[in-house]
Amino acid sequence: MTKFIIQSGKYKGKTLKLPERNITIGRELDCDVRVSDPDVSRRHCELQIRDGQLYVVDQNSQNGTFVNDKPVKTESPLHPGDHLRVGPMLFELAGKRKAIAKPANLNPDKSAPLSDDEISTWLSEETDEAEAASGDTTIIHASQLPASETTAAKPAATAYRVKKEFHSVAEEAAEIIKQHWERIAREQQESQ
Repeated sequence: MTKFIIQSGKYKGKTLKLPERNITIGRELDCDVRVSDPDVSRRHCELQIRDGQLYVVDQNSQNGTFVNDKPVKTESPLHPGDHLRVGPMLFELAGKRKAIAKPANLNPDKSAPLSDDEISTWLSEETDEAEAASGDTTIIHASQLPASETTAAKPAATAYRVKKEFHSVAEEAAEIIKQHWERIAREQQESQ
């Protein structure tokens, strides 16, 4: 599994685990890794795995993609310890040098959907609200949050969950984050 250690922003020091498939990084909602910053293009760059090697491919971004402070003209291989800069975000590729195998079941035209376990693993580490800074990786708009009355009226745990369909990993991640903050708010209300 590809892992990046985040070197900037409020998630500094946290690990970002990515599935073994092509990953898009940018501002658009359908990007796999969403960086909400005006210095990041809608579809800024893509991480690709070919023949066991991880590459970053710039997608004609406005401000460029950098590996070890060198601009990526078309594509650049990434090795453990390399630093990838996308706008204000700095990522370090973690791990020992080894081949990254692309799963055989992936169709090159379509990405395999991520499992709930893979997404929850990304988001399982707690963050300190005091560390919040500009350039957060996900934004949840107020229109996505339910009214506080309906949140308080919901039971704390349900016997089942309805499987919700998402159009992108970013949408699903935003839903997981939203549910996390709703749970935190409920717990704070209950403790008062």
